[in-house]
Amino acid sequence: MSLFNVDVGDEVRPSFQSERWMECTLPIGLVLLEGGVIGVIASKVFQVEPWVLALISAAPMFANLSSFLWNKLSLAKRKVQFASYLQLGVLICLLIVALSPINQLGVVILVTSMIASRILLAGFVTLRSVVWSLNYARDIRGQATGQLQMIASVVSIIISASIGPYLDYISTNIAIIYITGAIAGVLGILFLGRVKVRGEKAQLADEQLLKEATEDGPSFASVLKKDRYFRSYQISMFGAGFSNMLIEAPLIFLITRELGASYTVSIMLTMVIPITVRLISLPAWASYLDKVHVAKFRSRQSIYWFVAQLLTMVGALLESIIWLGIARAIWGIAMAGGTLAWSLGHNDFASPKELSSYMGVHVTLTGIRGVIAPALGIALYTGIPSTGFEGLGNSVFIFSALGSAAAAVGFYRLYRRMSAEKQLSLK
Repeated sequence: MSLFNVDVGDEVRPSFQSERWMECTLPIGLVLLEGGVIGVIASKVFQVEPWVLALISAAPMFANLSSFLWNKLSLAKRKVQFASYLQLGVLICLLIVALSPINQLGVVILVTSMIASRILLAGFVTLRSVVWSLNYARDIRGQATGQLQMIASVVSIIISASIGPYLDYISTNIAIIYITGAIAGVLGILFLGRVKVRGEKAQLADEQLLKEATEDGPSFASVLKKDRYFRSYQISMFGAGFSNMLIEAPLIFLITRELGASYTVSIMLTMVIPITVRLISLPAWASYLDKVHVAKFRSRQSIYWFVAQLLTMVGALLESIIWLGIARAIWGIAMAGGTLAWSLGHNDFASPKELSSYMGVHVTLTGIRGVIAPALGIALYTGIPSTGFEGLGNSVFIFSALGSAAAAVGFYRLYRRMSAEKQLSLK
């Protein structure tokens, strides 16, 4: 079995096909809200201050703070229908960005719309992980969702690769780009609405019982308190995620301002190269995830983050687009595995009725580090003039690499401990 020929079973095959068609359309709009695109547009079109880039980089992450709220709101409710409403809100955000004037008001509209869209997307991700967990068996789940992510990656590569030349050579008018994305998104929502969830009736009944037993569902603290393995997993995840978030804003500032790269080169480095490599790497990671516990998976995947961050520092020190391109390619390999594990890793800890709660905790902790890391990263990189702190410059990248190395060790120690205690069953 491979990512290109996944047998999901007769019962869910029509839904799988609908999801594939959704991935051909919805990402056309979603890629326009990615930090790598918005950050470049904000830096070069709107000429924003460094702290705004930090806010843009942080938005996808701190928006995840809303995940546990979405989990509570969607408990015992039909997941696909709820997710469709969230995506409709995202399309409205795209249209608002399309109407943004190129001035300070436009910056406020741009950033506010992006934050709002990411809050809605946090809910969508949480809900979709439940759909995937119910529809696809554990031994093919990575490959099935990997195929969907490959399709989304192809679309994202095509769109993001087209944006740079458009802005460089045709027009810096972003309205037509975002209106087009919103129109494509409507088709994506229609395909999403055709997805059926296997065993949804029983799942909703279980969630209703869980909701009634705990008033409004399990609390954030209760999930971490009762599951020490998941708690250890999240500690290492915090280190890995924090390290990656720390350097995104400095990287955009380095590429667009200090190196003065064009729109095309900037978006190639922030989006096209890593997404392309992620696409190529997904089949191997998906097959591996289907065979091993996520703790072992993460221990190996985090090594690629460590290498990518070291090479990013090399590229920054040498002011080399080529070395930065190599670093972003390796980062793409890491992200291929990271994206799969981020969406599915909680399944190796949670019981079926707790899937939403575990994912809610996972995504919410992503949000907490997202509040801190990007702002800290840009402050460490550029300094804080009002305090006399001149910044660490390129040294910030070595701190990021050390964080990823520590996370890799943490994941491996968790894997060894669970293996010794025979707690590595794949649910």
